[in-house]
Amino acid sequence: MRLSWPIVGRSHELRTIETALTTTDVSGVLLCGPTGVGKSRIAREALASAASRGCHTRWAVGTTSARGIPLGAFAAWAPSGASDTIALLRGVLESLTAAPSGVDVVIGVDDYHLLDDLSTFVVQQLVARDAAKLILTVRESEPVAAHTQDVLRAGHFERLGVRPLTLDETTALASAVLHGPIDAQAARRLWKLTGGNVLYLRNIVEHEVADGRMVQQNGCWRWIGDPVMPPGLIEMIEARIGELPEQVDDVMDVLSVGEPIELATLTRITGASALEEAEIRGLVALEPAGGGVEVRVAHPLYGEVRRRRAAHTRLRRLRGLLAEALAASADSDDLRVVVRRATLTLDSDLVPDADLLATAAQGAVWLGDLSLADRLADAAARAGAGPESVLLRAHALSWLGCGELAEHLLAGVSGDRLTPCERARWAFLRSSNMLWALADPARAKELIDEASRSTPPEARTYIDAFLAVYWFAMDHPDKAVDASKNLAPEDIPVVGAETAWALAQISADAGRAGEAVAAAEAGYAVATRSLDAPHMVFNIADAHTSALLLAGRIPDALAVAERARRQAAELPGTAPLIGTAVAGRAALAAGDVCGACHLLGQAVEALSGSHPLGWGFRYRIPYATALAMRGATDEAAAALAALDEVPRRFRALRHEQCMARAWTVAGQGAVSEAIALLRSTAESCALAGQFGQEVQCLQMAAQFGDRTTAPRLRELVSLAEGPRAAVAARFAAALHDGDAAELDAVSEAFAQMGDPIAALDAAAHAAREYRRQDRRGSALRCSARADALASRCGVRTPAHRQAGQTLPLTDRETEIVMLIGEGLSNRAVAERLTLSVRTVESHIYRAMSKTGTTSRDELAALLHGD
Repeated sequence: MRLSWPIVGRSHELRTIETALTTTDVSGVLLCGPTGVGKSRIAREALASAASRGCHTRWAVGTTSARGIPLGAFAAWAPSGASDTIALLRGVLESLTAAPSGVDVVIGVDDYHLLDDLSTFVVQQLVARDAAKLILTVRESEPVAAHTQDVLRAGHFERLGVRPLTLDETTALASAVLHGPIDAQAARRLWKLTGGNVLYLRNIVEHEVADGRMVQQNGCWRWIGDPVMPPGLIEMIEARIGELPEQVDDVMDVLSVGEPIELATLTRITGASALEEAEIRGLVALEPAGGGVEVRVAHPLYGEVRRRRAAHTRLRRLRGLLAEALAASADSDDLRVVVRRATLTLDSDLVPDADLLATAAQGAVWLGDLSLADRLADAAARAGAGPESVLLRAHALSWLGCGELAEHLLAGVSGDRLTPCERARWAFLRSSNMLWALADPARAKELIDEASRSTPPEARTYIDAFLAVYWFAMDHPDKAVDASKNLAPEDIPVVGAETAWALAQISADAGRAGEAVAAAEAGYAVATRSLDAPHMVFNIADAHTSALLLAGRIPDALAVAERARRQAAELPGTAPLIGTAVAGRAALAAGDVCGACHLLGQAVEALSGSHPLGWGFRYRIPYATALAMRGATDEAAAALAALDEVPRRFRALRHEQCMARAWTVAGQGAVSEAIALLRSTAESCALAGQFGQEVQCLQMAAQFGDRTTAPRLRELVSLAEGPRAAVAARFAAALHDGDAAELDAVSEAFAQMGDPIAALDAAAHAAREYRRQDRRGSALRCSARADALASRCGVRTPAHRQAGQTLPLTDRETEIVMLIGEGLSNRAVAERLTLSVRTVESHIYRAMSKTGTTSRDELAALLHGD
């Protein structure tokens, strides 16, 4: 695959250069930055832009090899047969600046600091004579000769520091190069490894794509396995590092196994003079941190190359030295330091310390690094730690999706070695793993019931907490609330956070947004204090987002989701994927259908691999909805079919599945089937007291054209909190009454609420009603509004499709013609819409008569544009 590399993230630099080149008293621009950051590319782009404006441009390059040759950089412009140096220089200057009268000349000089003395003199003359504008690049940290600096001081140059790409810019560039979105984890890995250096990024991406470790799956690029450093890049890095004294070698290798390291600690290990030499060579960077100073290698790839080149025995010894130094530091008891010490000892020549490893395993869970927690807890158990390390490891494994291994470990724990409270916690962990990771709610209930019989009252918190979560998972919200009545979440944070999630979602579904938000906020507070529940924060955020979306507080939901996404991005493992998925749900509700498809798509693919019964299932539902809303009904149907193949026996999310299926069948043309699905699900929600979900189902049915939902929506205004119920009730009433002006006003109300897709549908219905009233101006205005919203959201809804329909067909005739266009036979259409074949044929006959078509294919082509 041949990759082309566009310029991304440099609009500010290019604008600055253009301004400088068109300012009379400015000599040009000096671009400064480290090797590979993109200085040369920016300079070339700026030259190309100047050429497109009519300027004459030149490009020269300073090199180490040409530095010893007089006029080496400008040899291409040197005249032949020059008799002396003065004539030679005059000829070079004339060739460089030759242009028609009134045409500006712009000259780019790459690696200006490598010019020979005569070439530097040429530049000095260009500046002194104001004969051309200059774009110069200089490599940061390289020495610049005094006479070269004099030239810069003599002229007026805009100095522009070229920074590495940010994470977002790196993601955008990689996506542009690969001609498709790159998943968030792969982008973050690339950015952390390359530090935003474009040259390094190019080397790694091209090498990983060529070797098949960076692959496109379901339209999204993913990075599988560990990267292999391209030999050319290794040589480039080693050339930059150069030959080092032994003491500086130590500095680099110690940092490569344990950066960042506090300055005083590193000085004790390597000595001050070695560290100073490394800093002078530009190999390390000092950064303020928490009132002190930390030291890192100057670029992440320096450490990567050193680790790959150094002997394993040397690295093991250095890890041990660093672990001992951290143990002697003033903050040795800080949990983060404990985790670092223990992690270093895992691959060092130190004797394992069971207590250190067990404490660090708990700390790794708190930091959200569940894979590390698994390793540390396993090492602690092998070093002789007690059963707590086994429970901790099983907890981490369950969250990692390794339910069978977690069950094996938990089943092997002897209850005789545990206190009553520890046995209750063991039962909670084992039952939770059986419910969530192994999807066996029946066995989970058996385990907790068995434990309940022998658990004394003072240890029942774990039992009651699991029952609350269990009944929530089994879609019995009343029983879940009853089981939670005696719980004090702050007493045992790990179960308190999970209970808060369940109660927040129950309240959200019921339309009690205030209670849901309060439960979520309590859950965040509990999780923050807990060492066991960092990932539960994102489940809580999902429920919090649901509550706000159902209530119609969409801007607030976007804020909550974005906060979760940012927080998750800082954690390892699956957390960034969950945060991305929560943000995708909020984006979908806010009308950003393309953005939602991107966010949910990349999250679902990865989560379905590690958590097919949990997060993978949960977020595939809104992903299917987003696909259907975008018009990709075949892909949406495939996503829904994948859900049917998953043997999930808890928390079926039927109302969300209904929304996805309704959008899918409506997109296929079966709008009446979609309405029937929504009405049926709304009735089920009403029976379960899930009034928030009921409002959403009935609002969607009205958007699809159901004119019968107004009475129930009016009742729900007093049962479901937030603006959605009231606006939906107005919408349904206006649709029933054919009140075009009110539909027009409701469209604006939905837009103010933050629901542009509902605003689009209300505008579309208003346009149809205005058209029926022969108010063409108002109809055109509403149609234009609907078109603009559809374009902005990337969606074409049934209402919008019908509003743009100029054929003289009824809604039923339109529906049947749409299904014919999907390739269905008359019998299949009849079965889909629960009609007789004769009725379908009659509708087709009437539609053909009205449109003057003579075949089913001609009729279908009228709506499908074939």
